[in-house]
Amino acid sequence: MNRLKVLWILTVTLLFQVSCVLHAQNTAIVPEPKTPIIWEARWNEKRERLRKGDVDLIFVGDSITQAWDKPENYPVWSAYYEPRRAVSLGYSGARTENILWMLENGGIDGIHPKVAVVMIGTNNTDSKRGRIAHTGEQLAEGIVKIVHTLRAKLPDTKVLLLKIFPRADFPGASQRGSDASDIAGAIADNKHIFYLDINPVFLQKDGTVDSSLLPDLLHPNPIGNLKWAEAMEPTLRKLMGKPENSAVVPVIKCEQDFYDWSERHEAVKAQIKNQAVDLIFVGDSITHMFGGVPTSNRVLGGDLWEKHFAPRNAVNLGFGWDRTQQVVWRLQNGELEGIHPKVAVVLIGTNNIAPHNARGNTNEETVEGIKAVCTAIRQKSPRTKVLLLGILPRDQQASTLHRHRIQQINAELRKLNGKHGITFLDFGSRFLQPDGAMLPNITTDFLHPNEQGYRIWIEAMEPVLSKLLGEKRR
Repeated sequence: MNRLKVLWILTVTLLFQVSCVLHAQNTAIVPEPKTPIIWEARWNEKRERLRKGDVDLIFVGDSITQAWDKPENYPVWSAYYEPRRAVSLGYSGARTENILWMLENGGIDGIHPKVAVVMIGTNNTDSKRGRIAHTGEQLAEGIVKIVHTLRAKLPDTKVLLLKIFPRADFPGASQRGSDASDIAGAIADNKHIFYLDINPVFLQKDGTVDSSLLPDLLHPNPIGNLKWAEAMEPTLRKLMGKPENSAVVPVIKCEQDFYDWSERHEAVKAQIKNQAVDLIFVGDSITHMFGGVPTSNRVLGGDLWEKHFAPRNAVNLGFGWDRTQQVVWRLQNGELEGIHPKVAVVLIGTNNIAPHNARGNTNEETVEGIKAVCTAIRQKSPRTKVLLLGILPRDQQASTLHRHRIQQINAELRKLNGKHGITFLDFGSRFLQPDGAMLPNITTDFLHPNEQGYRIWIEAMEPVLSKLLGEKRR
């Protein structure tokens, strides 16, 4: 055998051995940074946030987790996670190896959260952009190493490991993720490490991915994120407790609007001293701009109030931007003092699900806040009948997060009908077209009714209101 042939055989053998070593190494467990272009800005932003401390909950993951920072997902984040002092440490495109690098290079230094929610690995299951698609076993090893790294760095933190969400955008990826999650989930001891599978909420009855929640068959939309939050909430409450419900804690105004809040509060108190009061309307800007007394500098209901409610000795207790907590404060601080109206019409809650200067509330918290408003009325005036209106639809289209939440909240409010002096009436469907879109020309902004919208309100409410007031049928 000549020397050249021997050298060739040795070279091939060496390359084969190196190939075997590389193939045997599981790259899902080898820390690897993302390129500075992809991570630098977010990395710096998150490190700055963590330096401020006051972190009780972290989310560790990829783009699915990073999406919590998108504006469209803020209403759900604000309601469920802001009161828990949460931070999203999701990085778009991240695989287990990238998260391991993040954890080992200062990504969680200086914090001591109560819980770390981990949902990582979907990017390991595909071979897009030339990446290796790891097997279920390889990916599971990467996930387990992440959990162990978290436990080593944050020994007092409980880890809630979520099963990788289903996907249908890449063949075989969903099954690899499912297999990996189930293997990794075996490390749960239900003391420090917990495993939770909420994937059924993202699936249709036939087991396929629900594209109404995961439009690109991978990432949840805002309603999908709400489903995530709702499904995880019972477990998170066990691990962290239930946050204080701001919707039931009486507070004064928190928004700067088109009027002086304190001045209107004093005007209401003066008004009820100077006239007989048989009917009150309690609510936010939708009620405020209906009309009536005390007078407002912005009225959208035209002369409808004067025609239908002024003869019934009505007073308008609607305040722009109010949430349930502001209404409870007002009712407890003079706006029902010395009066016993026959009926209180209550329309409140839409601002509780739209965070601004105050955090948003969950559906459950909002319902509790509305109950608190009704209770405050009945405590001050036990003989007053409460006509509780379902929250009116908002947004032009039917598929929005607001619309979905309003339907859920109204379904719970309907259960109050006939209890504690409450009559529930939901006429929101009268504002909608058959496909669920808002009727044209009945609102100013797909939230506040114009004169035509208020006319629809009156027509829907009139038979019930007349009966509660004890009026003879006209």
